[in-house]
Amino acid sequence: MGISDELTNIIGVVTVEIEGFFTERFINLCKINNIKIWDIRTIVKGVVRFKINIKQFKKLRKIARKTKCKVRIKDKKGLYFKLFRYRKRKFAIILLFLVIALSILFSTFIWKIEVTGNCYLTEEQIVDSLKKSGVYVGKNKIGIDKREIINNLRVNLSDISWAGIDISGSTLRLEVVEKTKIADDQIQNEKIGDIIANKSGLITKIVPENGTAKLKIGSYVEEGMVLIEGVMYSKVLEPENVSAKGIVIVENDSIYEKEYKYVNQVKEYTNKNKYTIGITINSKENMLNYLNKNKKYDISKSSKTFNLFSNTISLDFYKCSEYIEKEYSVSEDEILNIARSEWEKYLTDDVLKNAIEGKLIKSNEIISRTSDSIIYKVEYTISERIGEFRERTKNEQYTY
Repeated sequence: MGISDELTNIIGVVTVEIEGFFTERFINLCKINNIKIWDIRTIVKGVVRFKINIKQFKKLRKIARKTKCKVRIKDKKGLYFKLFRYRKRKFAIILLFLVIALSILFSTFIWKIEVTGNCYLTEEQIVDSLKKSGVYVGKNKIGIDKREIINNLRVNLSDISWAGIDISGSTLRLEVVEKTKIADDQIQNEKIGDIIANKSGLITKIVPENGTAKLKIGSYVEEGMVLIEGVMYSKVLEPENVSAKGIVIVENDSIYEKEYKYVNQVKEYTNKNKYTIGITINSKENMLNYLNKNKKYDISKSSKTFNLFSNTISLDFYKCSEYIEKEYSVSEDEILNIARSEWEKYLTDDVLKNAIEGKLIKSNEIISRTSDSIIYKVEYTISERIGEFRERTKNEQYTY
C-alpha cells in the first residue's frame, strides 16, 4: 500500500459486509475492476466482511446488482466521518483547519533554543550573542547558513573556541566549547581584597590564612561585614596589602514550622479528559470554553508562541482533566510521622545542601495542637562555613 493510499485511508475507511450466494464472484469482480479491498474475512457461509476506502465505496453498487448481493456498512472510520459528525459546528471546523494550517506554517520557524557544553558562560549570554548573529526564537529556519552563524557567534562571544549547530524540528541545539579560563583561586592570588560575610551568625571559629581577623570567636556577624581584612600588620614593618584568605565558621539559629490538618481533601481523577484550544495576544488569554460548570477540572496548557507586528501571540492547546474532591482523615500518629519525614527531607535537601560544610548542632521539636490541626515546629542550630572574597579598589587599599 503506497503513501497516497495511506492518506486516502486516513480520510475515510468503511468496513463492509456482503451477503449472498455469489460472494466469491463479488470479490473477483472487485479485483477485475481495480477496486482495492483488504482484510477480507468470511463470517459465515454466504457472508463476507472486508474494508474499503470511502473513495471507492460507490463502485460497489454496480457489482452488488450483478451478483445480487446485499451490502451493509458495519463500521466507519476516518477524518471525513469525524468532520461530518460536527458539520453543524462550522466555526469549530474552520478553527481546526486554521490551527492545522498555522501549525504547519509555524513548524518552519525556530521556537526553542537549547545550549549545551557551557560552564562559566550563562545560557542567556550565549542566546543573546546568537541573536546578534542572526538566530533567535521566531526565526524562519529555511535558508539558515550554519557556518556563517557560528563564525558570527565566535566574533560576538570571544570566550567560545568551538560551536556546532543542529536543527531538529522547531528546536535549535547549540553545542559550545569554551576557552580555558584561569581558576578563581589563581586570579584571587593576584588581587587585593577582604573576606566578607555572606551570611549572619555567631562566630565559633575564625582562622586567617592570609590577612588579619577583624572579629573574635563569640562575636555576632551581620551579612556584609568584613571577617578577614586583606592587610598584614607588623610592629616592625609597614602594613602590607594582601589577598585575604581564611576559614570562618558560624552557628545560625532557625525555626522550621508547618501546620497539618486532621481532615484533608484529595483530588480523585475520573479519567475523563476534554480538550480545547485558544489564543493569547499580548498576555490576554482567550480559551474556547465548553466545560461543565458543575464539575472541576485540572487544566494544563501547551503553547506555540510567535511575534507578529510587535505583538506576542501564542496558540494554546488545553487538556482539562476532570476530578472529584474527596475528604480523608489522618490520625495524630500519622501526622507526626509525615511531619518528621518532611522535616528530615527539608533539612537534607534545603538546609544542609545549600550550606558549605554545614552540619546540624542541635534541634528541639515542639508540637502544638488545635481543634482541627497539629502545628509541628523545630528550633534548630546549624554550623556552617561562611565568607566570600571581595576585591578592593586602589582607593580602598592601605597606603604607606
